[in-house]
Parts: sequence; C-alpha cells; structure tokens
Amino acid sequence: MNAKSDLSPIKQIPIIEVAKRLGIQVRGTKAMCFSGHDKASPSLSFLKSRNTWRCFGACGKHGDGVSLVMEKEGLDFKSALEWFARNFAVDVTRQYRGQSRRGRVVRAKKATVVKAVIPEQQEFTADPELYEWLIDKCASVSSPAGVTYLDTHCISPESATGFNIRELRDPARAFRKLVEKWGGPRVYRSGVAWGSDGHPERLTWSSHALLFPFYEQGVVTYIQARMFQGEPKFLNPRGVPKPMFNADRLQKLKPGQLIHLCEGVPDAIAVESHGLAAVGILGATSFRADWVDRFLKLKVVVLGDGDAAGAKFAKDISTFFMERGKAVQCKPLPKGKDVAEVLAQARRPK
Repeated sequence: MNAKSDLSPIKQIPIIEVAKRLGIQVRGTKAMCFSGHDKASPSLSFLKSRNTWRCFGACGKHGDGVSLVMEKEGLDFKSALEWFARNFAVDVTRQYRGQSRRGRVVRAKKATVVKAVIPEQQEFTADPELYEWLIDKCASVSSPAGVTYLDTHCISPESATGFNIRELRDPARAFRKLVEKWGGPRVYRSGVAWGSDGHPERLTWSSHALLFPFYEQGVVTYIQARMFQGEPKFLNPRGVPKPMFNADRLQKLKPGQLIHLCEGVPDAIAVESHGLAAVGILGATSFRADWVDRFLKLKVVVLGDGDAAGAKFAKDISTFFMERGKAVQCKPLPKGKDVAEVLAQARRPK
C-alpha cells in the first residue's frame, strides 16, 4: 500500500515563521537567500497570502514550507517532516490508500499518526564553548593561499594575530575531533555541521578555509569561514543569528570618535589594520535596530563596496539610524572597488 502524508497542519504554519525558525533573518517579507549568492540586496521573497517563497536572484528556487526546509537544511522529504515535528510540535499523519487486489478494492486503513520526540533543544544556537575549542585547535595562517588572501585584502600579520584568524586545513579531521569532544547532537545544533540532529555527517566548511572568530566580551560568539574552493565563498554556521563583527571595539571608543561600518569581516579588519576603528556587518538584513543605541554617541561612516549592492547596503544601514534621528556619513568608494582595493591602492608607492 502507498502512504500519503497529511500536510495540512504544516501548511497552516506561516511561511515567515518557518523561515525564522530556520535562522533566516527576515525583514518584512524579504531576506537574503540561504543559497549564499546575495551580497547586500535580499532576493528571497515571502508571499503571505499563498504561504510560499521564491528567490528572484541567481538560484531561482521557490516552493512551500516543506520545500524551504528541504532546500535550506539539505534534507529529504521525510526528514523535513520530522523537522516540523521537532520545531513546531505538529503531528505527521500518514493515510494509507486503498489498492486493487485481484479485482477487489481494499479499503483505506485508518490514518496512523507518527509522533516525533521533541528534543529539549529544538533550534540551532550559538555554542561559544564549542566555537572557541575549534578555533584553538586550528593553526594560524601560514599556507600560501591564506597568506596571499590576507595580503591582497590589506590585512596585516599583526591584525591577523590580533583578530585570531585561523586556518582550517583538514575539515574531515576537525569534524571527527569535534564529534569526539562534544558529541554529534551538540556539533549539529551549533550550526557547523551538515546532516541531521544526532547524526551530523560533515562540517559545513568542507574544504580549506580561513576562520574568522567573532568575539564579544572575550567570548567567541560566531565563526565565519572564507572558503578557497566552491561557492559561496563565505559560509556561516547554519541557523545561527548573525552578530556584529568586532563589537567590542565600540566599548573602547569615546563619545565623538569615528567608527566605520563595513560590508563584511575582511573589510573591517583591513580598516583596523590601517589604524581606524571598524565593525563588520554581514549584510544589511542582519543589522538589528537595537544595535543603533551602541553608535549614538559616535561618528558613524558606512562603507559599502563601489557597486549597486554596496550602495544599497549603505542606504539600508543608514535608514536604521535615520529612524532614530542619527545622521551618518555614507562614503562612496570608486566604481567597482571594495575597501581592500582602495586601501591597497593607497599604500602603493607614488
């Protein structure tokens, strides 16, 4: 007999609530696409009236709540239903259809309900202890690819050391050690592994990469990886809200001093390498309105790349401050240039 899943309980869950539970940062009905191709302008759109989603960017993916979970988490259909059971406490009902046997029709059996056990921890969440352990076990940057990347992005060796940038050279070994130390479920829920809850399969960062730890009050709250192979180039822990990079810098500044809001981590470190205060924002959609309070007494300069996405980044960030009556300066970069390129040009002998 064939089993048919009754998806009506799942279809009643608002698509935006599903997105938020997946860790997608939604503003209104828009978000950066989980596929990673967005840089500053969100292409993922949610249609409340039809409870569906669609990416109007490079990937063009679309669908309902179940397909969103499958695409975002890399799950099959059955695993996606189990995800809903864990995260929204819904029952997954399977109705068995009647089939013809020797000229007679077998009546459909009564529906059976499969209830998933809801673990104590239902969502992906930051795990500072695990993150710090991973950062400590990785080596400092020494490979030709890593050293070249830092140099071309105007990140000095002193800044690389100060920000504790590390190099992930053997992801498979790092994954094994993580699971041995912390256990599969904890590694998975920290957002640094693919697979399923309790059965992680591999690191989210599956190739040679640089790791940028995010510190707040001396604690590693997040890790971003810059991959050297494949797309996207930057990968973050899955489902974990994106914090501000170098947030502790704000506490060291006096009222009236200058702070630069940069479009990404490498740009912020490059600016710091040149003796200027900077924080990194992982896209305008990750900026939180409550962060504005931390900048009210400072002079704020927003640095976006010299392209349409960078201009939109600067505009969207400045809107947060305008709503609080705070004026900021948006400093445009030359067309087609990013912060690193401008700094590299400035340091060349004339």
